[in-house]
Amino acid sequence: MTTNIETALRHLFERYPDGGPLNIGRDSGDPLAPDFVAKSLKVRDVPNGYATFESPDLIASFEAALFKNPTGYHLVIVASGGSVNDFTVFRCTQEGLTADPAALKISTEEAIQLYADAGLLSADGKKGAERKTLEDWAGTIVTLALPRKGRSIVIKADVEEPPSLYGKKLGTVDYVDGRFVVRSLKSKASR
Repeated sequence: MTTNIETALRHLFERYPDGGPLNIGRDSGDPLAPDFVAKSLKVRDVPNGYATFESPDLIASFEAALFKNPTGYHLVIVASGGSVNDFTVFRCTQEGLTADPAALKISTEEAIQLYADAGLLSADGKKGAERKTLEDWAGTIVTLALPRKGRSIVIKADVEEPPSLYGKKLGTVDYVDGRFVVRSLKSKASR
């Protein structure tokens, strides 16, 4: 286990040299070099467990944050690039680092409810997105903004129809007692 973001990322790429569940794509198609983390880290905020990494030959850029708990930590990585934003969660315990897809999930229906709770869902599309638009959206309809400090991830709208919606805050994901809790703007405790 570690409390250092750079060490956590090195462990990740040692465990998954091809990026594993991150689906890290390189324009060249070559595998990641062992020194990928050292060369690609752009922002290193080790005391706060935050980092961004990007490389000219990567298709996406990434940000990572550590969320510590008594048995280890969760490492959350958000990828953004092209028209898709994605996130992956890893759990590290004494047994090691593994992907943890159940740790943080936001289904399409839950995301649509976040839009509704934020007042950004409308029947006519004039003051927000229409339900059908969100259901049919080709990519993700929410994105996560990891914190530089603290334990709350901001959930933002990731649709561009209407253009005024893009980037609007929909809620938060708070890290409480070693688990992620999604909170809408309306209810403050959606699950």
